[in-house]
Amino acid sequence: MTADNTLQQEIDRISDRIALHPHDATLYLQRGKLFHRAGTFDKSLNDFTKVLQLDPQNTEAQQYSLLLREIFAYTYTDQYNP
Repeated sequence: MTADNTLQQEIDRISDRIALHPHDATLYLQRGKLFHRAGTFDKSLNDFTKVLQLDPQNTEAQQYSLLLREIFAYTYTDQYNP
């Protein structure tokens, strides 16, 4: 089993738990971090945004969201950023 398969299995496992507990911010935080590790930044940002809807004071989700928004701004604004 490859690392990518293991990561996807973990994402799937947490997604199943989210289906059962859709108001648990910690589950979205865990899955968001896994999406981040997988390089699926759009899904990661969606999960961190959901965490902040459920728990606006969550500093970890705030930091990840800021990091991802900076990545998006750098990557998509100008292909030749120094």
